[in-house]
Amino acid sequence: MSEGAFLENVSTLRFSLLILAVGAVFTLYVGHVHATTDLYNQLQQARTENQRLHLKHNRLQGEFGRQVGPSVIYERARELGLKGSVTYGPPITVDPAE
Repeated sequence: MSEGAFLENVSTLRFSLLILAVGAVFTLYVGHVHATTDLYNQLQQARTENQRLHLKHNRLQGEFGRQVGPSVIYERARELGLKGSVTYGPPITVDPAE
């Protein structure tokens, strides 16, 4: 059987449908590759943004901790004239009529 005999037996319609099918599969593959690449780029951007937000949260949490930490509170209490002691003072009663 010669090589040309196969092509002679295939009809033009079948050959054109085969070419269209191969073209469609190739087009779908290229579209899939582009969509996957775009999705990966979006994922990388989201990861970068997530990391930036985590770092900002940690920085703000540290600033807040420095503003309301025990050493700051104790210093402000001393500035207000409060003295540190382990003894309890007398109970405070409030007259409801006033």
